[in-house]
Amino acid sequence: MTRAIILLILCSLYLLNGQTFIESGRFGGRGSENGKFNTPLALDISVDNVVYVVDTGNNRIQLFDRRGNFIRTIGGFGFEKEQFDAPRDIWINSLVNIYVSDYNNQRVQRYDRNMNFINLLTSNEGQISDFQFAEIASCAVNSQNDLFVVDHGDYKIIKFKRDGSAERVFGRFDSGDGELELPEQIALWGSDKLIVSDPGQSGIVMFDQFGNYILKITDDNFIQPRGLDVDNNKNIYLADPQSGKVFFISNDLTAVSEINFSSNFKTPRDIAVIVVNDQKMLYVLDGDEIIIGTLSGCGD
Repeated sequence: MTRAIILLILCSLYLLNGQTFIESGRFGGRGSENGKFNTPLALDISVDNVVYVVDTGNNRIQLFDRRGNFIRTIGGFGFEKEQFDAPRDIWINSLVNIYVSDYNNQRVQRYDRNMNFINLLTSNEGQISDFQFAEIASCAVNSQNDLFVVDHGDYKIIKFKRDGSAERVFGRFDSGDGELELPEQIALWGSDKLIVSDPGQSGIVMFDQFGNYILKITDDNFIQPRGLDVDNNKNIYLADPQSGKVFFISNDLTAVSEINFSSNFKTPRDIAVIVVNDQKMLYVLDGDEIIIGTLSGCGD
């Protein structure tokens, strides 16, 4: 048997069994002091490799370098600007601004790249009811600076144009196959698609940027998937706290595999991926810790 055939067989077996997460470090732990967390719900990593953690129970955003060294914190409980009440998510992938989903304050806070406060987006009672919102669980911004907000309480997504005006709503009860049941996180998939984790449907729902439903991604191993990230090749990474598993979804959307971890995840709520020196690195928000590791094996 030639080496090429052996490698093909090994790769096939590997993809069936999932890829391997190799831990290289972890940081955090439960607490209220700097560098500690209380029920964090989300994380993301900027292009300059700063790790942003949404420390929900402590009502703040904490920043770290990619090795987990503490940099600074923003926030604290309250209703004024630069204060939070149970923040749920952060979006750092737009070219200019950073957006924080300030859940119980029912608003989105906008910051510049240095985390200087810019303004707030709150529900406008003068708008028609479709464009009003309550608890914002997540948000995303596309290359045209359109803002998509996930209204967790009303199970819908509202699209705001770059001038701040509401343009359309989708995912509601009257959306047919595109109806959302319990939307949690939103992310961009490529340049013209949106994906939304929906624990209520045990899967992911995909729309185009006009709110048209495209498809659902489900798997027998999903229970209540929550955290999402997409790499530069459009592969999807999915954290499911109820199953205690993290999944990899191929960029052609045809293959789902579990990411194996020898220590096992406990309650993975979110995940972020970056590439450092041609090595794919994953940051898994697991309970009150961030676990750092590399992804290895065929097809990674």
